Amino acid sequence: MARARKKGISRRDFVKAFTRSMHEFIYALTFISVSAKKTVSIGVPTELVRGDVFQWGPLMAGALLASIPVAVVYTFFLDRFIAGFTMGAVK
Repeated sequence: MARARKKGISRRDFVKAFTRSMHEFIYALTFISVSAKKTVSIGVPTELVRGDVFQWGPLMAGALLASIPVAVVYTFFLDRFIAGFTMGAVK
């Protein structure tokens, strides 16, 4: 008998997504050496950190630019997120 699948994100799905994103980061970090071809997530840490010297202004600006799309998507789907989180709490 097949079990019904729960709606929402499970721990397994979260770990799987995190692992895949880290593999993509490591892959790009390893094989892309030209600065013009790097994405924001690779270019910010590799171009703005030199040994012990952190260029904090540009580093924080890059982090802000990379996080804006995530914040916008989260804002649009906030009601669905809350509905999914509370679905298991109410019977």
